[in-house]
Amino acid sequence: MKRLDVGARVHEPTYGLGSIIAVEDAFVRIQFDDGTARKFLIRLAKLEPSSEPAPPTRSRGRKGAAKKKAAAKKASPKKASSKKASSAPSGG
Repeated sequence: MKRLDVGARVHEPTYGLGSIIAVEDAFVRIQFDDGTARKFLIRLAKLEPSSEPAPPTRSRGRKGAAKKKAAAKKASPKKASSKKASSAPSGG
């Protein structure tokens, strides 16, 4: 393989299918379909071009964090009201 472009799909004999995520001087970084990223020396890597599309990605970004934050906001007023009630001095 002569030309390595970011985003190109390749097959490496040991690790299988992946997408090129960076080309740096004499190295190439590949994100494999199993989720691992590896760095190869271009002149020694045995990469073959692949026309197979990348698998669908799962969103691990901020949406999950936003849902957790929203759930915490809903739960916090209940906790605050119970703390106020329990911190009131008892008559006696």
